[in-house]
Amino acid sequence: MPLTTSDTEFSQRLPWQARLPFFFGWVIVAVIFLRAFTTAGAIWSTAVLSVPMQADLGWSQSAIFLGITLRTLGAAVGGFFLGRFLDSRRGAPFLAVGSAFVSGFGIIAVSFVTEVWQFWLIFGVLSGMLGAGPGALMQAAIVPKWFVRKRGRATALASMGTGLAAFLLPFTVANVVEALDWRTTFQLLGVMTLIFAVLPAMLIRTRPEDVGLRTDGDKEGSEAAARARAADTSLTAGEAFRTTTLWLLVGAVFFASFSPTAYPANLTPTFSDKGFDLTTAGFAFSAYGFTSFFGRFFWGWLADRMHIRKTLLIVCAWNGLTVPLLLLMPGTSVLAAGAIAGFGIGAWVGLNQVVWAAYFGRANLGAIAGRVRPLITLSGGTGPFLVAAMADFFGGFGVGIIVMALSWWASSFFLFIVRPVRRPMFADTPPVAPGSPTTQANPSQGG
Repeated sequence: MPLTTSDTEFSQRLPWQARLPFFFGWVIVAVIFLRAFTTAGAIWSTAVLSVPMQADLGWSQSAIFLGITLRTLGAAVGGFFLGRFLDSRRGAPFLAVGSAFVSGFGIIAVSFVTEVWQFWLIFGVLSGMLGAGPGALMQAAIVPKWFVRKRGRATALASMGTGLAAFLLPFTVANVVEALDWRTTFQLLGVMTLIFAVLPAMLIRTRPEDVGLRTDGDKEGSEAAARARAADTSLTAGEAFRTTTLWLLVGAVFFASFSPTAYPANLTPTFSDKGFDLTTAGFAFSAYGFTSFFGRFFWGWLADRMHIRKTLLIVCAWNGLTVPLLLLMPGTSVLAAGAIAGFGIGAWVGLNQVVWAAYFGRANLGAIAGRVRPLITLSGGTGPFLVAAMADFFGGFGVGIIVMALSWWASSFFLFIVRPVRRPMFADTPPVAPGSPTTQANPSQGG
């Protein structure tokens, strides 16, 4: 039926995001993909650049990696204090742009450091708290606000920026630093961050309702829109933290967060310890990045077809079985172990943040995810150091590999016993009758 004059005038009054021929939520996914690429890229690139930095400045390897640890811990602190602003209409766009500026100029500033404390302060503390903290949290706080039915797929796609960084940047940065020097390489990385993070961040909007849209691009009055509204029963951060469900989920994510950084960070040293040359070990690491990246297409598809708890249980079981392959596969076949494990580790990186929206709704995701972030970062941030320390103490990576495998089984235990939130316990949440449409539609009820 042709549009009437009033229909046309109404359409013109809508924000431009609502007049696009496709759902603007996929633009949000693309922006956060780029931000994930630059946020993770800063870590992986610095790990490569630590070698020429050590030779030029005389710093120890542990001093440089302490800067990386400080950045991770600083990001957790920043997320704790700033996460709640990602729930407000103006807070999310402001933090997206501001933190991207801090990240870009912070990386450029590293090229001018001469003392290790300067590196710790600029790259670790300040860039971590004000740059990487809000940047890393956007995947958990923004993407799930735009999607309900396609939340698993959208979150997995947004997270693929981290996998692409692990796949492309170590090899690329190694070649750039050989042609130039580590200071110039940091400057180029900073400019790349400003281009890939700041400019796209200007497109960030907190939720689809802010631009006249609904989740998943559903139309008002459609059956899909009705199901999404029924599923979107949100708790405040205070309510969420009074549930046993949240603390069981924190336990699951805490243990599973140990390996996603520790495993790839120690993958090349593990292969070197087995007698492989650095080039061969580097290609094996790239294979890990390849499966971590492309495997998320499958896991995102799966997460949209079953409850996130069941999906993550499968992921944990896969990782618990495949991480030990670094010890079990004989000869040169062990070079494929990273690629096999990367398929599942990438799934966890891509999907674990969906649990907060699935169990507690999408209204207060920034506040909830920000508050739990320090607890989870304690595991992920110390993982690389602890596995390396175990290798030094025991004379090999065997014990560390076993600990990483056990951490996945510990996570699966918490996921197995977690149950949906009993929403009627809150005074401001009306009781839901068993078998009602709301109960049947809520994604947390299937867990």
